[in-house]
Amino acid sequence: MNLTRFFSLCLAMSAAPVLANEAGITISGGTVRLDCPAGTVQNTTKISKDTAVFCRKTGKQAANEPTRHGPYVAFWPNGQKQAAGQTKDGFQVGRWTFWDANGVKTGETEFLRDNYNGARIEYYANGNKKTEQQWVNGKREGLAVAYSEDGQKVAEMHYQGDRMVKEQRFVNGKPVANK
Repeated sequence: MNLTRFFSLCLAMSAAPVLANEAGITISGGTVRLDCPAGTVQNTTKISKDTAVFCRKTGKQAANEPTRHGPYVAFWPNGQKQAAGQTKDGFQVGRWTFWDANGVKTGETEFLRDNYNGARIEYYANGNKKTEQQWVNGKREGLAVAYSEDGQKVAEMHYQGDRMVKEQRFVNGKPVANK
């Protein structure tokens, strides 16, 4: 990286507004502040290359193998957010949000003990939905919908126990006969 780009990036980060999109996470410039729950501490405050900032449990058991517990945010090498959500006893829980290296939101997923559990939505770079799915304990369940980049529905799939049991295709947003 040349010096001009480096200084421009530093200036942009130092002038960055305070962001608090996710519960318990505040980002200001090159630092992160997490609202860590009781019995935990924040691992670091600095945004650095390919790193994550999270809360970890304290105490005797946590000394040997730190357990993530509370808010979590990961960053791309360029300092953009990559993922943000909550952890509980070392597992991903609740709603997580994901971004690409340019800061564009690519998805939202609900977790329960590291398994997809609830809604999972993926987005195109233009912000339109790419897919919507429902999950139960790591398995697709119920309706899943796929969209084209311009927002038109292209398919509906129905799942039971992670097996597709029915599919309907669409052209220009209208259902077409299945072959």
